[in-house]
Amino acid sequence: MKNLFYILVLSLLFLSACDNVEDAVFDENPEQRLSSVLSDYKAKLIEGDGKWIAYYFGNAISMKFNEDNTVEFESTYNDGDDDNTISYRISASQIPELTFESYSVFHAIYEANRDEAEYEFLFDQVSDDRIDFISKTDSGSEKTRLSFFKSSDGDLEEAKEMMAEYSKLSFFKKLIIEGSEYEAQVIGFSDKIVLRIPLDDGRYQIIENDYEISKNGLLFPKGLEVDGLIVESFDFDKENSEFTSEVDGKKITIVVGEVLESEAGVFNGYMSVNLRNVKQTSYAIKEMVPSLVEGVPLLNEIQIYSEFGYVLCYAPGTPGSNWGGFSDFTFAEKEDAPEQLQVTWGYLTFGPWWRDVYNTDGAKMLLALITDPNGVYISKYGLNSYILISNTDPSMYILVE
Repeated sequence: MKNLFYILVLSLLFLSACDNVEDAVFDENPEQRLSSVLSDYKAKLIEGDGKWIAYYFGNAISMKFNEDNTVEFESTYNDGDDDNTISYRISASQIPELTFESYSVFHAIYEANRDEAEYEFLFDQVSDDRIDFISKTDSGSEKTRLSFFKSSDGDLEEAKEMMAEYSKLSFFKKLIIEGSEYEAQVIGFSDKIVLRIPLDDGRYQIIENDYEISKNGLLFPKGLEVDGLIVESFDFDKENSEFTSEVDGKKITIVVGEVLESEAGVFNGYMSVNLRNVKQTSYAIKEMVPSLVEGVPLLNEIQIYSEFGYVLCYAPGTPGSNWGGFSDFTFAEKEDAPEQLQVTWGYLTFGPWWRDVYNTDGAKMLLALITDPNGVYISKYGLNSYILISNTDPSMYILVE
């Protein structure tokens, strides 16, 4: 018992000594140190003119942080209709975080993409011209990432110009590495870039990657792995209409390639299933679905019935009917280009609410793609999914499965 008493006394003396060491090392308690860090982060945000730019869900967002805890937004999202001046908060429950406290563009993007978007971010890395954040609420191992870049006047307009350039690029793109035989087909959807890598057995490996369009080119928040190399960004070469990057002394380029040869049997494969759902769209028509949803807020599905000749939209809970759409389509193989679609339409519609969206930009884009007078190119994507590509404008395409 006496030995136990001595051990206890020595332990208390040791802990007391540790406290004295800590007091010697730190002049402030933990709360004061945290308050100092938060003050430093705010000082970084408002430094200079307080202007930063972020690229998020295919949009450029310009921000001006002010001393009075307000932030002014200007963005490419929704034609700027959700750009408001709101309050922000830098605080910490465990890790320093930035929260946009009231409705503006980040909240609007969140409401449209609840499974992935965010308006509360944790500070990750801070430097003079860049601040990296991760999502506060993501529960998986792959956290949503966002970077603020120190901005200057004109950056938002440059980002708009880059988005316009990117939207013109064809479906038929490829990625090459200088001095290597590596080559991958590149498919740019509105929120993903996909590498389609040919395998020895004739099949393809498909790798999806999150990306953003910046004023200079393309950004990959999680890094794009290419033949063992990790690419964080590509710069756009306007003269040659290509994106380039250099990693470990190797030049990596995304170029517009030649139209692929149609795969034998691709037409019959596509037509073997009557019902297909529109799952993804190209960046050039990324507003197609949002435009349709404006007319029918409950709209959550677009379906193509090739055999029965319908293009339907499903909006569960819509008064009068869950369905509306176009009818009297004819899907056939194109005479002068076997394995491609030739679609004609008799201009019939049905459903009490379809008239609300009939003349929207989204409906016009969808119909222009499907009924392209030059035909629709079919590319096999996955086991039972296909990409339909306008022959007139191959920047317009949809993924259906």
